[in-house]
Amino acid sequence: MPKANIHRRSTLEEVYPPDAFASDAAHNDRVPSETVNGVRILSKPDAGGDFEFERATRQTGEAGSAAFLAPHRREDRIEGAGRDSPTNVSAIPDPQEGYEDFLADIIAAAQRFGFVAEQSPGRDEPRLRGLRQ
Repeated sequence: MPKANIHRRSTLEEVYPPDAFASDAAHNDRVPSETVNGVRILSKPDAGGDFEFERATRQTGEAGSAAFLAPHRREDRIEGAGRDSPTNVSAIPDPQEGYEDFLADIIAAAQRFGFVAEQSPGRDEPRLRGLRQ
């Protein structure tokens, strides 16, 4: 399985290069689409920060999971956002726009991988007592 390191972004780029991001984001924004392309996280980071993830595809109707991330791009841009009446302008987006943020999302999801509900705070957790608004 391909390995990457949460401390070295270049390792993520080797497994999931910018061209793959652009291709997957374009595919995911097509309507109708029966599949969603993205990445699946296969393990949590070890002590050195290494974890496994791979490119993956899932069916559109399949239940989502925190281990599967799919890139999307926004094609509508707001022109004159500071004016009284901004207008939406459909522009050809930069295929790499959002790539750095998506890599950050992969790292964040990898760090959360393997969350166990039984180990999370429950009703009797002292920090959760008292008035809440």
